[in-house]
Amino acid sequence: MSSLPNNYDENAAAPGRVRVTRSISRALGTVANMLLCIMVVVTCIDVVGRYFFAAPLLGAHELITLAMGIMIFLGMPLVTAAEEHLTVDIVGKILGPKGKRARRIVVNTVAALTFLLFTCLLWLNGVGLAEDFITTEDLEIEQAPLAFLMAAMCVLTTFVFLVHVIRDFMGKRPDHTAPTRQRD
Repeated sequence: MSSLPNNYDENAAAPGRVRVTRSISRALGTVANMLLCIMVVVTCIDVVGRYFFAAPLLGAHELITLAMGIMIFLGMPLVTAAEEHLTVDIVGKILGPKGKRARRIVVNTVAALTFLLFTCLLWLNGVGLAEDFITTEDLEIEQAPLAFLMAAMCVLTTFVFLVHVIRDFMGKRPDHTAPTRQRD
């Protein structure tokens, strides 16, 4: 499954960049899928243990919570790159192509700045967690590396938003609002 948009012109981009982008997308997607599988298995074991043997799985709630948080942050750059995030377009029908392009530039710039703020906050939180050696309650998993991973995914998401902004400025970004033509 590719995270690049359906109408992305692979010939227009440098082959090396496409290869690197696909490799990063596959790696992030694979890890997110593995985390989802782990969450399902841990939940099943916990439920069976809890209801049939009166012995819930120790740390199941922690594992599921941590896996969910990591999975969400791993998915952010993928969803952003594929432009599959939820959007509410109130003025899309009244804007022309230049207006839509200007709107995309403004929205993606604000989103990039927001994710830059998230990065700073998560990084500072990770530093605080590392200084205090904060771990989870049952399994004693260090929380600082998870905060740093989340900050790194916010950096990657910021980069993706900035790439969208640059492509819009240069006019090299495909219009995803236009219907795509079927190839024979």
